[in-house]
Amino acid sequence: MKWLLVVVGLLVVVVGVKAFLTMRGPSDDVLVKQALDEAIKASKEGRPGGVMDYLSDSLTINAESPTRRKIADFIKQSHPEIQVQNSEPVIRESEGTAQINSPVHIKLTMPLGGSTVERTIPNVTLRFQREDAREWLIIPTRQWRLKEVTVPAESVPADLISGFGGGF
Repeated sequence: MKWLLVVVGLLVVVVGVKAFLTMRGPSDDVLVKQALDEAIKASKEGRPGGVMDYLSDSLTINAESPTRRKIADFIKQSHPEIQVQNSEPVIRESEGTAQINSPVHIKLTMPLGGSTVERTIPNVTLRFQREDAREWLIIPTRQWRLKEVTVPAESVPADLISGFGGGF
């Protein structure tokens, strides 16, 4: 009986701390920007795991669903340097989504041939969604993850598409 009281007491403390941290946590704007910044940093360093933490399992890029393996290989091989020129998200609280519309500057090493490609792509739309996650492996929480990337077809440089075997 004593151990049951200890377990219940610990759960109450953990839930109380989590509730306190959630109430005083950063705004959604800050959390979306933080997710974007962390993913960009990991991408530049060629760390796919750091990027994957911020990608939805149902990520689409121009309505295509690349596999996580292809994304990871792309990041490891090309170390893309990405600069989102306007990172102010528009939050839709009722939908649990956030959207950033911005030109994006990208610099990467092509996996075939090793040449460097550098371009600014206008009118990129990044759509984030708040999804279920775990904190400390046990505490349910919500995290902003990149759900959809839309790039106008005329804005995608041909050398990017051909260099990756038709894309993802």
